[in-house]
Amino acid sequence: MKKVTKIVIGTVASLGILIGAGAFAGKNFMKGMKGDFMIYKLEKELDLSTEQVDRLKDIQSYAKAKHDSHDHKAGKEKMIEMLKSPTLDQAQVMSMIDEKMQTMRDNAPEMIGKIAEFTDSLSDAQRAEMMEMIEQFSGRMGRHHGRH
Repeated sequence: MKKVTKIVIGTVASLGILIGAGAFAGKNFMKGMKGDFMIYKLEKELDLSTEQVDRLKDIQSYAKAKHDSHDHKAGKEKMIEMLKSPTLDQAQVMSMIDEKMQTMRDNAPEMIGKIAEFTDSLSDAQRAEMMEMIEQFSGRMGRHHGRH
């Protein structure tokens, strides 16, 4: 894969993570406030236009709708039941993973399109500032996961 392609994929993924983490951080802690704060922070740090903020909110709404439409409780219960059995049904676990991956692949084009609409609207200065924010965020996340 070319270096430019890796950078583009990394940027899109990082932006998605940045917005997604803000949108869904803290299971029941201040529902929705984390995502709104991340949009506010990006708006102020990057000096975003109203149109750019609307694009960010569109990404947040799409991610939230996809998250809310998924039955997390059922998947968790199914996994717990499988772990309780004397032998783990590896084929069933792989099937669950394949199903989740397919859902992600199915949703990826629309999500990537929304992210691209936002990133394509950024000036060079805004893009540079966003990349700096992503690097700082990634560094903090790495420390929280024990990576140094």
